[in-house]
Amino acid sequence: MFLLRQSVKTSFKFNFKNYLRFCVSDPSRQSPDARLYENIVSQRQNEWKFAQERYSKHPLIVYSTKLEEQVEFMSYRRLRSYMHKEELKEKRKLRALQKKPLFFEPPFNGMEHDESNNFPIDWMEDFEFYEGNKDTNHSPYGTADPRISPSDVPCSGCGAHLHCTQTTLPGFIPVEIFKGRSKKELQTIICQRCHFLKSYNIALDIEITADSYVETISRIKDEHALAIVIVDLLDFPCSIWPGLRDVLGHKRPLFVVGNKVDLLPRDHNNYLNHVKDCLKDQMLQCGFDTLNIKQICLISAKTGYGIEELITQLHKIWAYKGDVYLVGCTNVGKSSLFNILLNSDYCRPEATDLVRRATTCPWPGTTLQMLKFPIYRPSEIRVYQRFRRLSSEREQKRAENSLRRHQARKTGDTKSARLEGVVGRTFVNNVDTSDAFAMSSGTKPIVTLNEKDRLYREAKWCYDTPGVIHPEQFTDILTPKELQILTPTDMIVPRGVRLKPGMSIFLAGLARLDFIECKYVDIDWVKVIVFSSLQLPLVVTQTENAAKTYQEYLGTEVLGLPFGDKARLTRWCGLQSSKESIQLVGKYQDAISSDIVLSSAGWVGLRVPYASECVFKAWTPRALGIYVRSPPLIPYAERLLGKRIRNSLAYNLGKPFIYKK
Repeated sequence: MFLLRQSVKTSFKFNFKNYLRFCVSDPSRQSPDARLYENIVSQRQNEWKFAQERYSKHPLIVYSTKLEEQVEFMSYRRLRSYMHKEELKEKRKLRALQKKPLFFEPPFNGMEHDESNNFPIDWMEDFEFYEGNKDTNHSPYGTADPRISPSDVPCSGCGAHLHCTQTTLPGFIPVEIFKGRSKKELQTIICQRCHFLKSYNIALDIEITADSYVETISRIKDEHALAIVIVDLLDFPCSIWPGLRDVLGHKRPLFVVGNKVDLLPRDHNNYLNHVKDCLKDQMLQCGFDTLNIKQICLISAKTGYGIEELITQLHKIWAYKGDVYLVGCTNVGKSSLFNILLNSDYCRPEATDLVRRATTCPWPGTTLQMLKFPIYRPSEIRVYQRFRRLSSEREQKRAENSLRRHQARKTGDTKSARLEGVVGRTFVNNVDTSDAFAMSSGTKPIVTLNEKDRLYREAKWCYDTPGVIHPEQFTDILTPKELQILTPTDMIVPRGVRLKPGMSIFLAGLARLDFIECKYVDIDWVKVIVFSSLQLPLVVTQTENAAKTYQEYLGTEVLGLPFGDKARLTRWCGLQSSKESIQLVGKYQDAISSDIVLSSAGWVGLRVPYASECVFKAWTPRALGIYVRSPPLIPYAERLLGKRIRNSLAYNLGKPFIYKK
């Protein structure tokens, strides 16, 4: 009986649609329902025509996120949403003006900062030898001049010879300060990186050769020490330096620390354990032994998440057996983690204010010491006191996390959904130091750490090692402004696109993916999910027009990065493809099959149909950093996408997180 009712309903719908079509064809028999159907059909036809005409001025482009942001390219629904958001912005501005005080507030006369990345603009005015003018146009990092030979004066902070030849080398000082200085004057200043770390707690990346990096960290081979390998979760395996296993030794105990976990999307409740499994599998593929990996931790050196757990595991597993070395590539967060550990229970309380924040870096031909601090011995009473502090703070942290999850569900705010933590201190420095300005005291205050003191003769140390650029990264060919756009500052919001066979998708001007064909199964499209900074635009075009599209739109806002003048764009190396095509097999029915890592630009998750095989080809600068990652890092990212945009290949942006019971 149920099947009979369903068949009657289906036939009724089919006949009713045919009747409406018949009425549309014969105006004399039109009814109100027929006229309604005619309006719906005409509206959809008009929307389709409008969607086709939107890109008439750009015949090479099928879809572009940058063009979709322009009003003339928006669909009707998106335009209506855009106008609604603009009205809300105007209302907020009016409310802000009404709350603004009527009296005049004088401008701040101190150090000006860039609101985008908290970068001090007038930092060179801290040096007494700077004679520049505020109207002078120069890079915020300072100007380099390779024609001026470097000096033989070492920096008092790191020991590197001061120079102005290249901004990414240790010991750099801008030519505005370095030029014309005598040897005695140079002995009174420190390099740019030491100044930033000391004054603003900002760590600038430097560039060293791979040979000097190996020479620096090879000292760990002869020591009974623990190596903390720091990996960037947004860029692995391109942040795991090749040959690190050989440098550290085959029997070296390791702590693998995945940094920037707060930027990963949350596709299911157990996503952190899945990230740990992916990180461990990647370390094993790089040649590390599973017996050497003592612990895998996920942290955020920016928000403090996971730092207390890392310290607890260090006390529990490693205790006080030997020294600890922080190793890894550049821009993985070694300096940030070092500074956090320096102000935590892992460092001796009296040594926190005596250790320089300036990282000492190796310079070719110069023997330098790495930055270090003494580890606080985890005795039983100290471990117990620390446990009591963490236990007393546990309920408060649980309540705060519950409140933040509630706000994230209610408002969709990504800041509330990000993983955060507070790094506290159980032990404080109770040692009194002499007052330097006291008339009755003839002693001087202690401002440096004396390693020969009896407190540090048998101490174990935590070392911060310099970083080196991974050979599969192309960040060395990007400018500092481009690197700021490349690096995500908030949780990554996945972007979905339907890619048909014979189509290509560009991730800015830094990467490209071609969908060549699909074997065994006849499909119309494959869902492609892009994980990268939202500031990197996406462009979809036909594969046969991909080269022409890249040549025409390079340096424009359609592709975004790279940008610059004609001289910069002519020096750009372009995109090169991998030697072999990438063949992916659909393994899951409800999840992403595999990830294709596109070096430092990001990665792409592919929803290949089950039991089918699709062929792709990836392009990056100099064909660097192209890897297939299976299992994928965010397998259920499809849950984070919005609905598909009508008459478009793209999907609306959704939330980068979900909370389910």
